Amino acid sequence: MSNSKDSVRLNPDERREQILQVATSHYARADHEAVSIQAIAKDANVARALVYHYFPGKDALLSAVLEREAEKLLAATAPLDGLSPRANLERALGAYLDHFASSTGRIRDLHVPRSTTATLVSDLVARNQAVQVGRVLDHLDLDDIPVTRVAIAAWLGLVTEAARQALIHPSIPRSETVRLCMQALRAVTGVNIDRSPKEPSSPRLQQQETDT
Repeated sequence: MSNSKDSVRLNPDERREQILQVATSHYARADHEAVSIQAIAKDANVARALVYHYFPGKDALLSAVLEREAEKLLAATAPLDGLSPRANLERALGAYLDHFASSTGRIRDLHVPRSTTATLVSDLVARNQAVQVGRVLDHLDLDDIPVTRVAIAAWLGLVTEAARQALIHPSIPRSETVRLCMQALRAVTGVNIDRSPKEPSSPRLQQQETDT
């Protein structure tokens, strides 16, 4: 039975999007266990059964919410044509710090999964990380070898911790956090990001791969 208070007819895609937006606001302020499908249905002005029609349960709903947030994050950190590799990396770092700072409740599980949802979001986090690793490889013009991917993945973990610490120490300017992250990237890759495109990168990582 349709909700009599629902005066706006939406097509299925629009309705799903509406429910997803409402669910996002709920997950941004409450824990997964505290989120209520009934409350989401009420705020979306739809029947509870309709929420279950689009999302079989709370896990599916949280997965969809985090999937949408991951898409937003990838879009916000995407490289822009016309910018140098350094400018693109600094821009991406700034966008990541902003997204981390603005994410609250279970939305932050995209960055720091909790034990209760680690399995739920592990594939999403892995896919997101793979895209970011690929972007850094492109920016630094590095060979795509396992040891390099390990180094960049470890650096991404450092960036997440830097974002968390930045909230604990708000007196530290964002530009300083970005600078520290850029220094760490050079340390783990041995690459001077300001080098000429024709200039070879440091052989450190390539040599480590050969040695293994």
